[in-house]
Amino acid sequence: MTFTEQTIDEFLSGVASSQVAPSAGATAALTGALAASLCEMVCIHTSEAKRSERLADTEAELREQRGQLLALADEDAAAINEVQAVFETDTDEDQEQAALRTATEIPVRIAERARDVVACATVVAADGNPNARADALVGATIARAVVASAAAIVRANVGLLEDDAFVTDVQRRVESAEADANAAVARITGQDE
Repeated sequence: MTFTEQTIDEFLSGVASSQVAPSAGATAALTGALAASLCEMVCIHTSEAKRSERLADTEAELREQRGQLLALADEDAAAINEVQAVFETDTDEDQEQAALRTATEIPVRIAERARDVVACATVVAADGNPNARADALVGATIARAVVASAAAIVRANVGLLEDDAFVTDVQRRVESAEADANAAVARITGQDE
């Protein structure tokens, strides 16, 4: 069963259980999908007469990001279950490293998708219904928190990895996502001046 097939309570109960997954990455991804949905809502509540082509395109992009983040929640849970399985069995170090790389790459992708949600929120805040601007800001702020959360997962995992080139790459990618998300929220709040 995918997380999209679960009720909210089922997902939360799964997190608050003795299972190893869903855990931080899946929770971050699902939260990012909520942020995308909130920004989508602002697009939907903007009258057709005031809806720009840019806003319509952004609504479609947010829908795509929401779907990708939901899929990443499932991918993250599978990766965490794989890490547990590898560490519980007598496997070689290459298998352990491969599982850890996957469990690190997925949060990087979560951070990148959430960064994209924040970027979309800048358009929504500018072009969307002004009565729902707070919703766009909350969506952006939540998505920025998802970027930071996913980056924290990556930073925790890199200490377990032996592939220096991979570590350098994922660290660069999450730092870039964090910088972009912070700058986008600053633009929305007018604190970028």
